[in-house]
Amino acid sequence: MLKNLDDFLLDSLERNEVVGGWGFNSNMNFTSMTPEETNVWFFEQVFNFLRAFFGIVVPDQLEVITYNATKHINKQNLEHQTFLDELMLVMKGLNEPIWTLKVSLNMVGFLRTKHDPDKTLRLQIKEPCTFIIWGGPDETGFQSVTISYKLFSATVIDDEPQALWSMNQPILEKALRKWEDQTGRIIDVVDSNGDLPVFRHGFDKPAPSSLTGNLFSGLPKVEV
Repeated sequence: MLKNLDDFLLDSLERNEVVGGWGFNSNMNFTSMTPEETNVWFFEQVFNFLRAFFGIVVPDQLEVITYNATKHINKQNLEHQTFLDELMLVMKGLNEPIWTLKVSLNMVGFLRTKHDPDKTLRLQIKEPCTFIIWGGPDETGFQSVTISYKLFSATVIDDEPQALWSMNQPILEKALRKWEDQTGRIIDVVDSNGDLPVFRHGFDKPAPSSLTGNLFSGLPKVEV
């Protein structure tokens, strides 16, 4: 089980996923909270995140682990319109406090393809994007979002440069700032599992030659 952001970044690297990560400490005293209060808090964090990232991410999978791993629940192929309802149904079946809550998401962003390099498409892309909350009696809680670098790199497809950063980065920055506003917490952990140009509110403008190579090879996508 992944217990912190470092574990998650290492796990992503082992799967050849190049991601940036942003997070903050929740500074909660879970020992003073009932299981119900703890689980409501987890729900509120998911709600705040989805509200901040509305239109940028689409929930796809849900994983809930209760304290000391007494229960492990997985839900897949979820509809984004009913995602919070699904989460509420999961919570109603719990007597134990949630320990880890992980939401796997699809990303929505702008991309140029080799078929029509002069046209910019807005696509829903099944790329590594995850929101995770940790919290329990022996910790103060932490929450993070990790996002694939593919929409923000200066990678090349068939020798055609793809200038994507200028379109996707402002949207990501707005969402991260809104996330801070929604939660009242400042992002204080910024990291990646590679030498990526990350900063507090997204990805800095990349160099023309990307360290990550041709990241878009075989990229699955669905137009929205």
